[in-house]
Amino acid sequence: MAGDRRVRVRWGRVAAVLAAMGLATALAVLAAGLLGQRGMQAPAPIQQGTEQAPLTISLVGDVLPAAGAARVAQKRGMAHLLGGVGRLLRGDDLTIANLECAVTTRGRPADKRYTFRAQPRLVAGLRAGGIEAVSLANNHSLDYGRQGLLDTLAYLRQGGVAAAGAGRDYQAANRPLVLEVRGRRVALVAASRVLPRVDWRAGRGRPGLASAYEGEELAARVRAAAKGAQVVVAYLHWGQERELTLDPEQRKLARALIAAGADLVAGCHSHTLQGFELYRGRLIAYGLGNFVFSSRDRQTVVLQVTFRGDGRQQARLVPCRVKGYRPEPMTGREGAALLRELEHRSPGVRIQADGTLEAAPD
Repeated sequence: MAGDRRVRVRWGRVAAVLAAMGLATALAVLAAGLLGQRGMQAPAPIQQGTEQAPLTISLVGDVLPAAGAARVAQKRGMAHLLGGVGRLLRGDDLTIANLECAVTTRGRPADKRYTFRAQPRLVAGLRAGGIEAVSLANNHSLDYGRQGLLDTLAYLRQGGVAAAGAGRDYQAANRPLVLEVRGRRVALVAASRVLPRVDWRAGRGRPGLASAYEGEELAARVRAAAKGAQVVVAYLHWGQERELTLDPEQRKLARALIAAGADLVAGCHSHTLQGFELYRGRLIAYGLGNFVFSSRDRQTVVLQVTFRGDGRQQARLVPCRVKGYRPEPMTGREGAALLRELEHRSPGVRIQADGTLEAAPD
């Protein structure tokens, strides 16, 4: 849907912000938003018996506009790093990534081996490159403390990038992000099973992250989200770094979330492309690897899932190579080889030459 990406934050949240602004300012903001912004119109009511238009969501792995990638972004812009896949990401209806760093100029680095932060001005390039929503539920969002996390949330909001999996307290961190996309409510539930310290979890009056360690509690949040949304996406940080083999808890948790009502489960943290599974007709992407990352040359994918009006899903992979921190679609033998390797990592799943995923014949 290039040129008309129909993504908007749920109006209930917007109304609260406008109320705090005062009538005159609120009217000006509404006028600008409704008349001047693409995709911000309230969707037309869906008539009973009318099939909804297909909705395509792209998911990518770790985005880290820090370290080496930051040096390139500062010279050429964040949009350059996403330029190789920009047409692909801007041509869908919603793109979700894992933002693997804090966005702040303040705070002290946490007492851990690797700490990452990005410059606030790079956020605009995320949105311009086609990324509308991110998960912050990972082991780096608090690298520069709670103030750094609050700054991250503020800069993302200012840059028009929605965020899930973190907040200023327990309720905010664990609340699903609800977006209106092509007339449907899409709920993003984000949580992490990789937390460097127990107090990285959000608490009462304590900024932090949503935890995925309590599987039943997370399933309850998915179940609640499914009651008010037509599409529920769970994005998790889990598994072991540099491993292709699944942690047993990954499969157990993913299947529980599908049973609770998730339409799609995806994850990252291993920095590898792990396998895929079709469970109860729903897709699980166990590891989406690195997308824009500090490592220079890696293989990655864009996962695109189309939700049709009749309830069916169609998923496909676009194989990519990362060159100089910049992902670009593969073609020919190189792309075919990656798809074959991913099929090998995905028992019960067949991947067609065009990247389409389907259940393998018995």
